[in-house]
Amino acid sequence: MDRLDRCFIGTPESPPRLIKKKPNLDAADEHIEKADTNIAAMELMFSNKFFDWTIVTAYYSMYHATLAALWLIGLEAKSHECAVLAFERFYAKKGKVDNKYLEYLQRAKELSERYAETLDKVRTWRVQASYGIGEINSVDASFARTQAKEFLAAIKRIVLEAKGLG
Repeated sequence: MDRLDRCFIGTPESPPRLIKKKPNLDAADEHIEKADTNIAAMELMFSNKFFDWTIVTAYYSMYHATLAALWLIGLEAKSHECAVLAFERFYAKKGKVDNKYLEYLQRAKELSERYAETLDKVRTWRVQASYGIGEINSVDASFARTQAKEFLAAIKRIVLEAKGLG
């Protein structure tokens, strides 16, 4: 059993952290709105040279975009780790899912492995920025900022396509 399987099954210590549900476009939209809010906060942090919080808000924008993408295929994530694992498997690596989800995955071809790697890298930086000390430099913050914007734009295209608007 791999880590993603444990997310669906849970452990004796914790309930499942990925739950299969019906695809939910409204939930996806709510997460996109939250991602947009985090992008706005990220821009404020970056312009004021709060580079640690730039990375935190960049991550949360990407995280909420990821949750939106997962809702498109009927997955509710209850943990960051499981959300990233599911995104990597079902989008970046184009793993197999039920046939009804195949159309979403085919439309997600433009999401490359780079996005999953970026999400995990920024997640690591978010932990450092939130809980660690030391300086986060503008280069790292700028990278996170750029990637968060690209990531969110890619997920927004997928959401629009799922609605038949793309």
